[in-house]
Amino acid sequence: MPAGTLAMVAQQMEQMGFSMNTETHASFPIDAVITWVDGNDPVLAAKRNSFLPDKTFAAIDDIAGATRYTERGEIHWCIRSINKFMPWIRRIFIITDGQNPHIKSRIPVEIIDHSVIFRGYEQYLPMFCSVSIEAMMWRIPGLSEHFVYFNDDFLVCRRVSPEIFFPQEGHIKCHAHLASIWWTETRYFVKRLFGHSRRVNHVRRMMAAARITGSRNTFIRLSHTPYPMLKSTMQLFYEQHPERLEQNLRNRFRSTEHFRNDELVYMLLRKKGCLQIAPVHDVLMEYMPHGGIKRLERKLRRVTRPGSQVCFICFGSLDKATDDIFLCISNFVEELLKE
Repeated sequence: MPAGTLAMVAQQMEQMGFSMNTETHASFPIDAVITWVDGNDPVLAAKRNSFLPDKTFAAIDDIAGATRYTERGEIHWCIRSINKFMPWIRRIFIITDGQNPHIKSRIPVEIIDHSVIFRGYEQYLPMFCSVSIEAMMWRIPGLSEHFVYFNDDFLVCRRVSPEIFFPQEGHIKCHAHLASIWWTETRYFVKRLFGHSRRVNHVRRMMAAARITGSRNTFIRLSHTPYPMLKSTMQLFYEQHPERLEQNLRNRFRSTEHFRNDELVYMLLRKKGCLQIAPVHDVLMEYMPHGGIKRLERKLRRVTRPGSQVCFICFGSLDKATDDIFLCISNFVEELLKE
């Protein structure tokens, strides 16, 4: 991104309040949890390849393709954004498999190895599927009841208060929308007819979780934003339904058997009247690296334009970005996160 454009971005951010120093405090402890893997590590790559049940899986992005694990330092951006825009977070837990990203953070960071949360379930290790790892998050020692789950390619891009995730104690606000299971299944059926259906689909995992909670017609269509969670809801469900936990653990790689843990929690809370669903479009900017630089710049302008409400960014699959695209994103993020 040209220097003049960066200067304009910085000025717009200042006008929008990105640099404000007003402190916001949570009235109850809130932690952040991030799952992370350095897929560039040859030791971990060799371990993963040795457990592939079918070597062709390694070529399928939605199951075990390299893009599922490759990273370009996004977790450092994620941590910095939490420090700058969510200073009320009590502690950041990073779940990983024998790795350490060596993070700098004002907020205390604790590395949680898979062996810790899988204690008593060691037969399922090593694990290479994020859904399975997420199913065990509630077993993090010392984790607060209220926590926010991040993928490592998420960013917070403006100051947010705890109420954007937890409007009150024991209640969650998620940014999503209700969708029809029947209509979504019909669309996927048509896609299959034209050869466009994927073997493993994250929306299908949402619908699977909704059905588990007893919903026949409706599910919550989640987007790539940070996910507020209640530890006790996960813990109670899996303790009462150990067969469901086993269902999410018995496949080391992405599988059609898996269901989304966040969807499960939200549908259970919705039945109790403890869930708010807020529109997602205005608060999320999501970018996947296809198309040219002009498309990227249009996306970034959504964040910086006057009156923007975008507070979450997801830069997905940056391992597939060209050098000029990655440089543009990197310049933008560094300007956004500078102190």
